[in-house]
Formats: sequence, structure tokens, C-alpha cells
Amino acid sequence: MIGLTVVVGYGDAALDVLRHLPLDRAEVAVLDVDDVALTGAMANGARVVRGDGRDMCALQQAEAQFAKRVVVAVPDDLDGLLITMVARGLNPAATVVAAVRDPANQELFGKLGADEVFVHARSS
Repeated sequence: MIGLTVVVGYGDAALDVLRHLPLDRAEVAVLDVDDVALTGAMANGARVVRGDGRDMCALQQAEAQFAKRVVVAVPDDLDGLLITMVARGLNPAATVVAAVRDPANQELFGKLGADEVFVHARSS
């Protein structure tokens, strides 16, 4: 697959989701507020943008409006839902993939913009 994948939040959930997606020759851009996460993303070959995924300007800086796929993998489901809806609004053609922590939220994410939803349990 060729195209831009924007990953919002670069932690365990994002890495789990990315393992299940075809990313051959895809450009990956990571948007996160955590410098350690951004350093890890850069070490894995991603372009990085420091910012909050809830901020539309940060999503635009990561070029979510042009992405073929947007992966939302933030620690809080409410934040993830907001980011999913904003990403869908910015780019109606993108495939939006969300990692949710609470399985009860899976259907809600699907109804409000996610094309694919992965359940990622919180680590203790």
C-alpha cells in the first residue's frame, strides 16, 4: 500500500494496531505530545509532529487531511472519539482506524467515524 498513514498517539495500542495493517512503502507520520514516543517513532522511520491530536491544527500539521489512513490510538477513549470525529471531518475519504480501551465503546466509534476498531486493553 502506498500513501500516508497518520498515527495519533504512539504507544502500545498504536504499535498493536500497526502490526495488523499493511504498511509496505507507506509513509507514516506520528502525532503525539510525548517526546519519548516521538523519539521512538522517529527511530522506526516515521515523520513526527509534536502536538495534541484533539487540536485540528496539529492534525493538519501531520497532514491528516491528505492521509490514506488515520490511526487513533490515544490512552483515553473520550479523547479518541473526539479525534476520530475530527479526523473523519478533515478527511472523509480516509480509512480511520481506532484503538479503544473499553470494548463497550467499540460500536460507538464505528457509528461516529471509525472504519475499523481494535480493542486494546489497558496495561496494569
